[in-house]
Amino acid sequence: MTLKLINNLQKLGFTENEAKIYASLVCLKTATAREIYETSGVPRPKVYKVLRGMAEKGYVQITEGEPTHFSCIRPEELISRIRADFMLSLNETFYGLHALSLEDEAPSSGKSAELGIRC
Repeated sequence: MTLKLINNLQKLGFTENEAKIYASLVCLKTATAREIYETSGVPRPKVYKVLRGMAEKGYVQITEGEPTHFSCIRPEELISRIRADFMLSLNETFYGLHALSLEDEAPSSGKSAELGIRC
């Protein structure tokens, strides 16, 4: 696991601990919390909380049992999801900013005031 990979995952919205855990799971395929803790270097008390949060985001699957096992979605699927989310946000931002620019030309529709922005 390289620092550059962790930094790149952070640029994509992962916390440092999420990035370390995801990279570890890519290597391990499936693992217990203990194995993840030992491989990722994430402090043991934080591993379960981070894994549950990643499961809520759909990045990790949890297989309950004794012990519980964790696995990550394939990197291709992760990147595809992040790309789709980014493109949606990019388009929404573009159209939102475009709507604000049109307010300068028309009587105030209240959109900028609604956002607390004075145009």
